[in-house]
Amino acid sequence: MEIIKWSKDLETGVEAFDEEHKVLIDTINQVYSLMREGKREEAKKILIEKVAAYADKHFKHEEEVMERYNYPKDRLEGHKKMHHFFVNYLIETLLPEIEKGNEKKFNEALNFIVGWLIMHIKNMDADGYGKWFREKGIEVPDKMVEI
Repeated sequence: MEIIKWSKDLETGVEAFDEEHKVLIDTINQVYSLMREGKREEAKKILIEKVAAYADKHFKHEEEVMERYNYPKDRLEGHKKMHHFFVNYLIETLLPEIEKGNEKKFNEALNFIVGWLIMHIKNMDADGYGKWFREKGIEVPDKMVEI
């Protein structure tokens, strides 16, 4: 069962990043399916070991590519701040509580990830760098190595 379904409105127009977003969404859906099956410990393990790590690598990849192609500095800094907020809140606030067995924080983390990711992809990625890269006619060939 999916908690996030990939759809056209999540496409940024930058194939490399869309593929990374799909991996992240598939992994989140895997966590959700495991939860629904009552396999919470396995779901937690994937959230802690894969979702957080992949999101962090993906954010760094986006930022590196935006810098390389001279994405406007003020917009890049705003984008970085959003990434920083996500990583800090998830890794520094929620994950330590999840590791201690706090079930409420586990549910909160999944809800936070889903809501934040959809908003971020639609508003900051697709309407931000996606639109900018398309307007400039820039094709991003860079693909991130999967974890």
